[in-house]
Amino acid sequence: MAKRNKIIRKNGTLAAIIILMSAIDLLALYYFKYQNQDIPFSGFSISYLGNIINMIFTAILILGIIFYTFLTRHGFKPGFLISFTIILNVILLLAVISTKIHLPLPNIYILDHPLHKIFIGALFSLYQFIQFIFMSILWYSVIGRELVILRAIVNSVVIVALLLVLTFLFINIKKTNVKNTGNKSGKENVAVVLGAAVWSHNSPSPSLAARVDKAFELYKKGIVNKIQLTGSNAPGEMSEAEVAFNYLKMENVKSSDVWLENNTVSTLEQIRFIRDSLLTKKNIGKVIIVSDAYHLTRVREMCKFYKIKAGVAASDLKLSFENNLYYKLKESIALLVFWLFAL
Repeated sequence: MAKRNKIIRKNGTLAAIIILMSAIDLLALYYFKYQNQDIPFSGFSISYLGNIINMIFTAILILGIIFYTFLTRHGFKPGFLISFTIILNVILLLAVISTKIHLPLPNIYILDHPLHKIFIGALFSLYQFIQFIFMSILWYSVIGRELVILRAIVNSVVIVALLLVLTFLFINIKKTNVKNTGNKSGKENVAVVLGAAVWSHNSPSPSLAARVDKAFELYKKGIVNKIQLTGSNAPGEMSEAEVAFNYLKMENVKSSDVWLENNTVSTLEQIRFIRDSLLTKKNIGKVIIVSDAYHLTRVREMCKFYKIKAGVAASDLKLSFENNLYYKLKESIALLVFWLFAL
């Protein structure tokens, strides 16, 4: 009995250490999400959906460790706990480091994202996937199933698929149109056009043209009296903002009512530009962010994270069923990654 009690205490001590490290990982992830976006950690909010998701996964993992330690039906294996904890911490550390250094990767784009950012996102996603595998093996052991790594991997893939389905549904139920009320504030209400692809011969893609058209509509109705164009350029092209400006010149808009920003390369950078540069101007009233309907749910979630108060307006871009499905699936992945890691 004394020997058994000693083993139980030893196992309990190891489990407590692993639980503590899991909690530290959660806090470190929270800290990274805010620090990486230049937000003081004092601005942390547990009510933000992305932070809730992080907490739920860690809670499931910690409960799994507790139940595994005292109720497993296949025998307590300390090496298993230690190995997965080390792997998780190493991957998380590498992911964070990758955001702080210049990675020697080719300057190419995949699905409109630079390769180095895809690599960073892949590292963080790998961390989350390994956590799912860890959780699965723990709970399989508790309910009496054999510790089969393949079964845990399949279960983790199912979890990821379920998360994407839920995110896809979330994107489809959000309303994204601004009310057509006039500007009575006496301040500069601004329509911010998020950048989109530039096609050959520096012509706007249908997406970019539709966004500019919607901004002009808001301008013409008097809802806004300034238009902020955003977006940088790929090598050999004019910037997205410049192409949008040239397109807008065909309308009756004063050049002085149009502002250009030529440095941002992603939605996240454009939302940060709104926070750091646009909203710091003294006479700014309401900001209305203009993009395509499928895109605006992620935009709103980013604004919540940054605590930016802004309206949104969906362009009138018409997409085929296949293209609409493709873009919403792409947005589902991007939104889930943002919720989990603020990337």
